[in-house]
Amino acid sequence: MRRTVLAALLLLASLACRAENGVKITFAWLSDIHLNSFAYAREDFSDAIEDINNNPQIDFVVLSGDLTEFGDTREFMMLDTLLRELDRPYLMTTGNHDVNWSENGCTAFERLLGPTHFCTDIKGFRFIGCGAGPALRMGPPQIPREELVWLDSVITATPAQCPVIFINHFPIDESLCNAHEISQILAKGNIKCVLSGHLHVNRAYDAGGIPGVIGRSTLRRSDPAGGYNIVTIENDTISFRERTIKRETRPIWHAIALEMAQESGKKGIPAPDFSINAKFPQVREIWKICDVADIASRGAISGATYIYTNTAGEVHAVNAENGKPLWSLKSGNKIFSTPCISGDTVIITSCDGYVYAVGLEEGNLIWKYDTGYPIVATPAVADGIVYTGSGNGKFHAIDLENGTLVWECGGLSGYIEAKPATDSKNVYIGTWGAKFYAIDRRSGKVVWEFDTGKGRYFSPGACWPQVVPYMADGNRCSQVVVLSSDNFLRAFNPADGQILWASDQAAGRESMGISSDMKTVYIKGTRGSVTAADISSGRYSPLWSLEMPYKSDFVPTNIECGAQFLFIPTESGTIHAVRKDGSVTEWSRKLSHSAVTSLCNAGKNRLIANCMDGTVVCLEF
Repeated sequence: MRRTVLAALLLLASLACRAENGVKITFAWLSDIHLNSFAYAREDFSDAIEDINNNPQIDFVVLSGDLTEFGDTREFMMLDTLLRELDRPYLMTTGNHDVNWSENGCTAFERLLGPTHFCTDIKGFRFIGCGAGPALRMGPPQIPREELVWLDSVITATPAQCPVIFINHFPIDESLCNAHEISQILAKGNIKCVLSGHLHVNRAYDAGGIPGVIGRSTLRRSDPAGGYNIVTIENDTISFRERTIKRETRPIWHAIALEMAQESGKKGIPAPDFSINAKFPQVREIWKICDVADIASRGAISGATYIYTNTAGEVHAVNAENGKPLWSLKSGNKIFSTPCISGDTVIITSCDGYVYAVGLEEGNLIWKYDTGYPIVATPAVADGIVYTGSGNGKFHAIDLENGTLVWECGGLSGYIEAKPATDSKNVYIGTWGAKFYAIDRRSGKVVWEFDTGKGRYFSPGACWPQVVPYMADGNRCSQVVVLSSDNFLRAFNPADGQILWASDQAAGRESMGISSDMKTVYIKGTRGSVTAADISSGRYSPLWSLEMPYKSDFVPTNIECGAQFLFIPTESGTIHAVRKDGSVTEWSRKLSHSAVTSLCNAGKNRLIANCMDGTVVCLEF
């Protein structure tokens, strides 16, 4: 049964949003289905649907995210097909696996299944759920900015006495980077319970003073069958029983007394600690923008113009000196890519499938080219040609002047996210199919390819490759350098793809920077270190490694190299300025509670940063 039918039928059942005397609500709660992960994932979900269909006591179904493994279009099509067999209404939202590696730019869920959030009244209870993130980026759990804006509007509009059940994939605790904001929003309502997934276990927890419950995965793992929870609201109590699919329903493992939850949410979750900023008074904020949507992409700067994009599909140009708006452009869908500035033209790619060329000064549309599939990749321009990949494994070369297609290279393995590198002969790009390619710039034919051999989780998909010169036997040569999510930094021979050197010593994952003289590579390790290595001789020669004031970090944002400092982005929203000799961290600045997604030098002693939660800040140091 479709979700639109659910909204129509159940809203009519209780327009007053007032708990009815003697009410009994029973629903099946499924989480972490992970279609296309294990061979048995589809069977477990299909069996769960059949099991629910055969249970007349179940009124409806709640699905709390991680419905798929990668968020691929074909996975959502599989989900849609299976849900058509379910004969009960359902409420459904997304988890991190549904958005983190999404070749369709997080568009397929809404296109096939509807919004990622819901608000529905059932027998006097209001069920509210919203999507999870971050989308298309590694980083800490986060509820997207646009989902927070929606949630705040819905909670604010809900009558004060209306009992609410809130559903999100992530537990609402301090592991969620914007948990404080969420707890403040939830505190406005009469929240009786928070239902969460993500951890694949049944567990009760404290959601900032609200009774919280984490539900198991439908996956069987080492058990003979998968399972889910049956939740019953009756006699002022919410009770939870685990159901082993087609086998048994176990006794109540947890119960919440609704009257005890009357004052829930008043404790809240502590605000992020920004006290570190007081230790470095030499760093000050020049201007700040709080966008209405997530900013997953890096910014681009040309002179006094700074350009950034957001997941609402908007492109914003602001004055780099004062942050005042210059112009804006709205695309047809989400944007996860970085603008590419070439002369007086800005190239933008969008999940609406278009490549846009707009004027740098006024944002006027010059041309747009339809690739026919969502694009999350950042474009590059070389010698009057725009190069960009798309989500369906195609790579495009487009004339910068008039927007006509020069060539198209298809059949690449996995979707493309990164910005390509070029030299005089080839264009180089990695994919989330564990592949790295060299493509002939004239013909569009693949020259060579490399496979990590470790599967799509371990791909050179996010790092922007670099063509770096080196000297060998007195000759000037080139190497193509890329950092993969398998922790290996590799250098390839541009001509034939032979590996010149490879190292996982720095334990990096996608985040690197290259010095202005192209002699040194800097790698942000996942285990709390930054490493520098000399690569000017065509070998990997470590120079130094500095322990950082954090234990781990996975955000793929580039290290920005300045005149004196390396600027290290983190998933906690803090920037660290490290001296280029690796001797010390000179200063740190916390900008946000969410990941730093962009760092751009903005002139002498100025830096502009984007954060995933929509924060844009210009610092002077």
